[in-house]
Order: sequence, then C-alpha cells, then structure tokens
Amino acid sequence: MKQKFPKHLSYNYKLNLDDFPTKANDRLSLRVIIPAILIGLMMLLLGVFELNNALYAGAETVYKTTKVLHQPLIGHLVADYAFIIIGLGIVAGAIIAHIRYKKIYFNGRIFDVDFKGVFGEVEMFSENLRNYRGVRMRVEFCQFGILTKNKYIIELEHIDPDKTIPLYISTNSIGVFDIWHYYAKRLEKPTIMDTDEGLKVIDSWDLNKSLKNYLVTTGKASDYAVVPQMPKVFKYIQRSDKTVLVSKKSFWDAISSIAAIWLAVYSAALFLVFYNYPQIAKTTHSVWLLNIGLAIAVLLLVFCLLWLFRKEKIVIKDKRIILIYKFIFLSRKNAEVDIEALKDIEVMRSPVTNRYYLALISQYGVASFGAKMPLESLRWVKKFLIHEVLK
Repeated sequence: MKQKFPKHLSYNYKLNLDDFPTKANDRLSLRVIIPAILIGLMMLLLGVFELNNALYAGAETVYKTTKVLHQPLIGHLVADYAFIIIGLGIVAGAIIAHIRYKKIYFNGRIFDVDFKGVFGEVEMFSENLRNYRGVRMRVEFCQFGILTKNKYIIELEHIDPDKTIPLYISTNSIGVFDIWHYYAKRLEKPTIMDTDEGLKVIDSWDLNKSLKNYLVTTGKASDYAVVPQMPKVFKYIQRSDKTVLVSKKSFWDAISSIAAIWLAVYSAALFLVFYNYPQIAKTTHSVWLLNIGLAIAVLLLVFCLLWLFRKEKIVIKDKRIILIYKFIFLSRKNAEVDIEALKDIEVMRSPVTNRYYLALISQYGVASFGAKMPLESLRWVKKFLIHEVLK
C-alpha cells in the first residue's frame, strides 16, 4: 500500500528550534503569489483587449485586399477567450494558495497547529513531542511555474499524517542533510529515511558518526565483509593507487526511449536538409548564416547522442570517491565525495523518474549514481562501495 504523506504548502519554510517558544507559518510566500497575480492579470487584460478587436481593427481591410486565402489555424476569438480563462485561473489559484495556511507554535514540549483551508473554520490541534516517531527527510517532485524542481522536506513524523509537523522545506539541496541531522539532534528523535529495503531509522546519538564509524560501532560492518559476485554489466579494475568500477553499457529508461525517438526524427530532418542543401542555399539570403545554423544543429545532435549513450564510472582514490560520466572517448567528473565525510550510502527513489538511484550522502550534500540502472545492480554497487570504505 502506498504511504500517505502530508501536503505542505510552502516552498521556503523553516521552524527555528534555537529558542523556545517558537513559531512559523507554512504558507505560500507573497514573492510567489504577487508575481502570479500580476501575470494572471496581464493575460486577462490582454485577452479582453484583443476581444474588443483592438489588434484586429484594420485586419479585415488588409485581408480583403490580399490574394492570400489561408485562414489561421486558431481563430482569434478562441485565443482571446483562452487568455482570459487562463488569466482568471492563475489569479484565482494564487488567491486560493494565499488563503490556505498552517501556523505552527512550539514551546519545547507541545505543538499547537492552526490550519485554515479554502472553506470552513480554522482547524486546531495540540500534540506532545513524545507522540512523534522521528524526523523524516524526503524529496517531493513539484511544478514551480514552468520549471520542475525537487522540494526537500524535513518533517516530524506522526502516525497520523495530518499531525505531521513540517520543520524545513526548500528547493535548494545544499546542506539539507546537516539541517536534517540538526532537527533530529535538537528534538532528540531518530532520523527516518525511505530506502529500497524499507524504512531506515538512525538514533540521534549516532548522527555525528561517519559511515565507517557507524557501521563498526553498531556491529554492522560484518555484513559488508564479503561482496557478492559482480554483475556482468560492470568491469572492475584494481591498480596500485586506485580502484575503478565501470559500467560496460549504457542503461536506458522510458525517458531515454522517448529521447531516442526524438533524436531519430531530428536526425532524419537534418539529413533531408543536407540532402537538399543546394536548393536551400539558393533560396536563403545568407549562406554563411545557414552554415552556422547547420553546424550548431550537428553539434546539438552529437551532444545529445553522447549524453544518451553515456556510461558511468566510479574511481576510488586518495580517500575519495569520484563519480564520472564517460562519453565514448571523453569523460566528465560528475561528483566527488570525501570518504571521511560520508554519512551514508543508500539506494533511494527519484521523485522525477520514479526509479531508484544510489545516493552517497555526506555532510555537504548528496551525490547520485546509476539513475538508470536496475535495482539489483544498484544494491550490488552499494555493498561494493561500503566494502571499499571499510578497508
């Protein structure tokens, strides 16, 4: 059964626990509301403006004198009403988002929460800190205007999702794990994290330990003394100064397949342009601009193909784990993690693709590996890396 998570309202929220009593508002910021209302009003006024034929006053005369009989695909009335409806929708949505809020008060022992929905009275509840199970960190995929972002949420979890308290919400991942550990230690609660194997709980007194120290002191190091047989999709290289793990092939997912279809259509169109280049060159006013455009189009195709067929590589050297993208003959460093700063290595689910990836969690952030790899391959890489860390 899919787990139910509470819906928090803000994109930028923090409950300060340095001093008590403390309070915070889980509410969409006016920095988002006001621009949304202004954009909605602009679209609404533009639709009304065009609906009164302000931009089409002399259009009929022009159309009558021209010999071109083509009609536009979409009539201007349809476009005008679409602008008006979309504009009204943006304004209404922004106002509704501003009406809704959660006000959280905390005196160090009791949480008091006031919730105001779109309709009805303000709902209130009080809950003692001891009734909460732990501090969860999760990532939620969200649409932020025309952009898609990850929303990093740290919350104090209750068995009743409606009583879960937001502690920190941001679309910026920098330092989020330090913040997560701060709340867990301040509230003296364990951290909670969803992994491929279920819920993982770490007590607050273990949060200052590195991954190696934690595994040794808790007696879990023996679980990684022997690494299972390496899957055939990987190649292992051991040298005097470094250890290298390389994927032998490129891994694809549904998005890769869609990209491949798009690239095939793009390549076919580019081939037709080159095939008919003499005819196209005769009709253009500037041949050098045409050539520059074609060069850019070819470079874009090459770049997309390299990215689509990229492989991933891990290099362990000088107490560092280096994650590398390999593009046929080229390589690019994706991330670098200090082994001493490693807090955890876990297989986690991506909210963007709904697939798993390997997360190397340090006090500075998270580095990801194998976003397109099968789950079993990721589990093997996790055991391999932890085995190398414990050496």
